[in-house]
Amino acid sequence: MQFGGDPNDERNLWVEPADPGHKSGGGINNKKDPVETKLRTAVCGGKVTLAAAQKAIASDWTTALAKLGLN
Repeated sequence: MQFGGDPNDERNLWVEPADPGHKSGGGINNKKDPVETKLRTAVCGGKVTLAAAQKAIASDWTTALAKLGLN
């Protein structure tokens, strides 16, 4: 996630696999990436709290934006 956890903690570092069917060489590698970006932008812009964004993405990242009204 782009806005949670210590970037130097080994527990937060792992290779995020590409989505099934993704062809290398362009496009979105993982469909979760744009959701994380929108959440980070909303948190930094004061539209949602960090805690709310973290809770929404942790429970179900596919519905996080809708839960927070950020679609």
